[in-house]
Amino acid sequence: MTIETSFKMTPYGKRIYNIIRPIDLDVARNYLRVVVAIASADGELAPKELDWFLEEQQLLGTPSDLIEENVLNFDGKNADIEELLGGMHYDFSINFRCCMLYQAIKMSRADGVYHDKEKAAVARAAEILGIERKVLVSIESLVEIEESAARLRFAIFETDPE
Repeated sequence: MTIETSFKMTPYGKRIYNIIRPIDLDVARNYLRVVVAIASADGELAPKELDWFLEEQQLLGTPSDLIEENVLNFDGKNADIEELLGGMHYDFSINFRCCMLYQAIKMSRADGVYHDKEKAAVARAAEILGIERKVLVSIESLVEIEESAARLRFAIFETDPE
C-alpha cells in the first residue's frame, strides 16, 4: 500500500488560483490550520466562515480526511499562529503566502464582519510571512472588489443577496 504525500488540484483550483502542481499534504495541513486560526481570532469560528472554507476546500479537491482533521476537529481559537507558521515549508507552485492570506481574509469576512481581531491576526500572519503592508492592503482590496462584483451581479440578475 502506498502512502499518499500529495493531492492533485481540481479544475477549479487551476481556474481560480492557477495551481498546476500537486499539493504536499504536510503543507496543506499547516495551511488549513493557519487559515482556521486566523478566522477564529475573534474568539469564534462563525458558521458562515466555516461553510465558506469547507466549500472552497471541497471545490479545490482537498481530501475529506484532511479537512476533518485540520478544519472540523482543529481548535483554531487556541492555536498559536506564529508557531503554526514557523513550522511550515513553502514548496508551492503559487505565492503560497499571499494565497493563504487571501483565503484567511475571505473566510474571516464570510459572516459579514471582518472583526478587528481577525484583521490583527491577518496582519500578524503577514508580518511573520514577510508580506509588505501594501501587498496585504492589495489582497484585502481584492476581496472587497470581489464582494462588490458579487453584489453587482445579484443586482443585474435581480436576485436577492444572501
